Amino acid sequence: MAVTGNRAGDIMINVTDLFSTPMADAQIGEHEILCDQLRTLFLAKEAEGDAVRNERQRATQFGPLFESRFDLFRWPDPPVKAVAHFCHASLVQLLRQLTSFTDEEFNKLRFDYHAWFHITRRGGYQGLHNHQNASWSGIFCVDPGDSPGQRPDSGLVRFHDPRFCSAFHAEAGNMGLDMPYNHGGFDVHHRAGRLVMFPSFMMHEIFPYQGERPRIVIAFNCSVN
Repeated sequence: MAVTGNRAGDIMINVTDLFSTPMADAQIGEHEILCDQLRTLFLAKEAEGDAVRNERQRATQFGPLFESRFDLFRWPDPPVKAVAHFCHASLVQLLRQLTSFTDEEFNKLRFDYHAWFHITRRGGYQGLHNHQNASWSGIFCVDPGDSPGQRPDSGLVRFHDPRFCSAFHAEAGNMGLDMPYNHGGFDVHHRAGRLVMFPSFMMHEIFPYQGERPRIVIAFNCSVN
């Protein structure tokens, strides 16, 4: 039997949010000076060549993309220490909001970071991937670069729906849902000084960067035990 659209009327509908995937962002205050210092530092390190370069070329990385080794948050440079503190404080606050740990339990947690920086020039991009061996990941934007007006997707980060079977059937009944129940990807356009945090299992990709000014970000994985 086919029935045309109708409102529920007096029926009481209870909705339970299942299998939600949290994503969070935080903006560091007065970011201009810090981001300028980080940009200058990272470009100088890139110019040194292999001194800080990650020895492993990842299969998902293409084009002119420089990746540092994963010890960034252990660097002694003041701007790096400042951004590392901000990233850690943001993740701690996020976990306090999302968990029911007591203060005693929370104080026993240990946060183990792998962090690095990326410098991407025109034509560089990263294919679909996630971050293994961690529970949380983050991307802090130092400089989003410049994007040609005709290419609004330049350098954007697209996160993919982790419900692998959600797109097996598509029709108005499921594709018309509002957030957080909608289907499909979620796009993030970087902004200087903003940190985006997400569960490490989330598959994501970075579209080809088309700007002229280098695009610079810091990324981290965090294992919490």
